[in-house]
Amino acid sequence: EPNARRDGSRRHCATHASTSMTFTFYPRRTSQSGEAMTVEDADVLIAPVSGACGNVGQLACDALALNWNLTRVGTCDFEHLSPVVGRDALFDDTATSVGSHARAPSGSLACAFEVYSGVTRASDGAEKRVVVVQIRSDACVGARRAFVDEYSDFLLTFANAKRVVLVSALPASVGEAEAQIGGTKWRAARGDDEFLRACAAVDLTALESNVCLPDDVMHASVDPHWALMDVLDAKDVARKVGCLVAVCSEGDNSADGAGMALAVARACDIVVDDASVDASAIGGDEPVTYIGPWRVPRSWSVAFGTRAMRREMFA
Repeated sequence: EPNARRDGSRRHCATHASTSMTFTFYPRRTSQSGEAMTVEDADVLIAPVSGACGNVGQLACDALALNWNLTRVGTCDFEHLSPVVGRDALFDDTATSVGSHARAPSGSLACAFEVYSGVTRASDGAEKRVVVVQIRSDACVGARRAFVDEYSDFLLTFANAKRVVLVSALPASVGEAEAQIGGTKWRAARGDDEFLRACAAVDLTALESNVCLPDDVMHASVDPHWALMDVLDAKDVARKVGCLVAVCSEGDNSADGAGMALAVARACDIVVDDASVDASAIGGDEPVTYIGPWRVPRSWSVAFGTRAMRREMFA
């Protein structure tokens, strides 16, 4: 195993082994039969740009996985993604009796890179198979370009996805014109003609042409967004990977995360139900809150300092 890490000979394991892959997928096993869960032929794969402004992409993926009641089907390991482990950020929102998120009351652990999957509905009523990725870590120090190279392989190959949508964010300071500065703006940053037309149809306009980097700077950039865009421009000639960007300020970006989730759903023609959930069915001491149509994960109240903390934990 240590040798595998040094020589980069990673494998996309389970039923999708390949010597060309730079990541390893570890599927979860069903509690009933013990069989490995599979992720194949997704209509759309939605994934965040880790480390981008305000973590808007990760917040959006939390909201999507929770509200679409997706099942956590596995985790991925990358050579240049810092490993972390912690409590599942969606656990407090899921009771043992509610939906496919059913879990043991003792809690659940999550890793740096989690994969969720499930079925949603398009506006015409047709089923749409969705995979949502969540990244709770960032590239190893000094290895941004190496990680985005690995991550781009994942985006272009995982689950045979017909469409890939990245969710990212850029600081409001990228705008040069007065009209570009202030407030959060939603933009489509890349993708093929079909994706860009779908975005334009729901008023998601293209990222302004002046928001870019010179080629020489782009090729050496270690900015989370621009480094990944540079690698995708080289690998994804067909522009299969589309990207939605929030141009925003950093702070409490929970509203931006919910806004990004809505932008993704609209661009992908996925129905967003406005029905609320009975808080008593979920349980827990924290209230159930919403931002627009999205039920907000209770873990966000810890991240943004609105939940009281037990002082003894810091002793």
